[in-house]
Amino acid sequence: MSANTHVEGIFRAILVNRPVGQIASIASQLVELLQTANERNVRIRDDQPIAMGIAGGRLRIAFMHPDMSRFYGPAWQMPIGAADVDGREQIVMLIQSSNDHRIHLHLTNPLYRESTNYISADDETMYPDSGVSDLYSYEVFGTHMAEKLLASFGYFTDEELQSRRDKHEPLPPPHKWVSNNLRRPFSLLGNAIASLRTLRDGPIGANVSAHLGKESFRGLCVTSTGGIPQGGFASSSAVTVAAKNALNALYDLGIDADRLIQLACQAEYGTGVRAGSLDQATEQIGKVGQGTLISSNPRDHHRVIGDYPVPSSRFQTVFVYSVDRDRDAWRWSAGLYGRTPESDRLTTIEIRKMTGKAAELAAILVRLPLDVDFFQVIEDELVRDGVLGPEKLQWVYGTLRDLPLLATCEELRRLFYDQRQWYTNQLVKHERLDKDAAAQRTDAIFDSLFVGWHTPLLRRVTRDGRFVEESGVPLRAIVGYLFAEVARNFYLIHHTDQWIEYVTRSQWGDRCVDIDPERLPSIEEMVEQLDWEKGLDGPQVLEAWLERCGAMPFNYNQDLEDEQLSAADPLKLHLIRGTNFFRGLPLIDLVEAMLKRAFGRDAVAVRINAAGQGDFFQVHVDTECANINDVKAFVQKAFYSRFGIHPENEFVEPHPGGPAVGVRLARYDQLPELIRRLEAASRQGGAEPQRRDDRSTEAAIEQSGTP
Repeated sequence: MSANTHVEGIFRAILVNRPVGQIASIASQLVELLQTANERNVRIRDDQPIAMGIAGGRLRIAFMHPDMSRFYGPAWQMPIGAADVDGREQIVMLIQSSNDHRIHLHLTNPLYRESTNYISADDETMYPDSGVSDLYSYEVFGTHMAEKLLASFGYFTDEELQSRRDKHEPLPPPHKWVSNNLRRPFSLLGNAIASLRTLRDGPIGANVSAHLGKESFRGLCVTSTGGIPQGGFASSSAVTVAAKNALNALYDLGIDADRLIQLACQAEYGTGVRAGSLDQATEQIGKVGQGTLISSNPRDHHRVIGDYPVPSSRFQTVFVYSVDRDRDAWRWSAGLYGRTPESDRLTTIEIRKMTGKAAELAAILVRLPLDVDFFQVIEDELVRDGVLGPEKLQWVYGTLRDLPLLATCEELRRLFYDQRQWYTNQLVKHERLDKDAAAQRTDAIFDSLFVGWHTPLLRRVTRDGRFVEESGVPLRAIVGYLFAEVARNFYLIHHTDQWIEYVTRSQWGDRCVDIDPERLPSIEEMVEQLDWEKGLDGPQVLEAWLERCGAMPFNYNQDLEDEQLSAADPLKLHLIRGTNFFRGLPLIDLVEAMLKRAFGRDAVAVRINAAGQGDFFQVHVDTECANINDVKAFVQKAFYSRFGIHPENEFVEPHPGGPAVGVRLARYDQLPELIRRLEAASRQGGAEPQRRDDRSTEAAIEQSGTP
């Protein structure tokens, strides 16, 4: 094959199902990588192959959190990417083999660089042994590996922090804690590589061993660029997916898209993310410009449940920033989240661990067979019209009645012990394990479900209005949320004219405090500083507002007590008022009340975005009732100015992007020709690829030293 034909094939692979603006952006990003390689003296060899991985983020339209293991609900989402040449909303990564026993990572954005730009390729902690064979065991392995990598860069482990506390020594700032940085680029890249090493069988396993095995692997040189907004757009998934695609292409591993998705999901288990594979699936195989409802069940191989139109001509969505969920959210949580792991209150990370494991805990407690998952039982009726019939509704409520309203970790462990033999038998039956292996696997799985969190301390009000603070896992409310969330959102799909109402109902499942909008000041007063706010700052302002407007902890057990679930004519599932997944923030609850007070209860709705707890959140606007620019102006004055929040991007309005791709150039010095073709294609499509620094491609290429 001639060089021109080879480059043409790579060019065509990148263009498939990709908007012209994103093509222009990718070309510009590749020029940035050439410049970075030159400026940082990156040791890339012109005459050697180089692989490229490209992956955008994802926009989740609806269905927050139901993709948890053993529930496996769907999500309605689409891939996103840059709108034009100046955008950077996708990861572009170049990877070449090296021979110096190091993994080098060179990033264009200095914010994500570490004190050194390499780690050892021979580090034993990056090579999983044969016992690491599933998500549970990989979570333990990958997290340990990530913690060690971060510690090598000077981040402080939980053990080091605790030692300092015990000695009454000052703590380093939170941005230097390992627990707050598990999704730094080196951690993501390390897990992307290590999880491939769990492939041991067949031709693919042999191929992985030949290139990435302990005896054969000599290192990598990686350069990467991209600027997907952090906080709810699956930016860490995009890094992982881009790396997987590049490695698959570089070594010609032969891994298909479905397995790449599963491996990318597995890799993120090692970075503190415990969820299904919907984000990775959308980034890998999503359709440009289409909101697709995808199953998260691994047995479904990312089956498309349906493509549903979004009524965007009437309802518009803008993403507003709050605060960093893992570093700052505890300060804005009115006591919901703890700052450190030894607190009675769980940190944001610990809450995500607990809720992420809730469906697995529930499936074992109610003895749900391993070949059945919760959403699978109710899918057909919800897809049909969004409403469960009496039989399936009774099954859901019976399942919830079998779960404790409140239980400590110790109580749950005792309940689990009673299920040990049953679960072992399930593994023998469904996974064909012998009894001894099944028993060992049972113990490992049971132990893993209690790792990374402890018994929480939570607040709520009771049915009679009393304030209570209780220690325990509200398992019924958490699992009830998963059922209610899919019901509310399927009802939304079938009744889009009720968009604002059902986005609001969906947000109930992540509400922290109840606030009556009518108790707030007028819109004219809310855009000005009030006398009683003077002298207060940041979280102090929030707490003063919560006190003055009579905010009360949300009753997550509402409609979930035994007699309510056993009623002869119980509430429809989509009308349940309680349940909670504990991914909200009182600051966001207050903004929701402010917006509804300013523009009307039926004009706007707020929804946390993806993992929640802070970062970006969604504001939905019914344009028949309010103007979206007026809403933005209100947010700037009443929210950003009032609370002293100054995000880099005040508002994010995502653009459609194409699916992920991995390609391999035979030589690095063919990259300039590929860039020229991408730029020409973007010009022919109407884009104007004028780079931010106005330097031509030729100048950048000449500076990089490649012909």
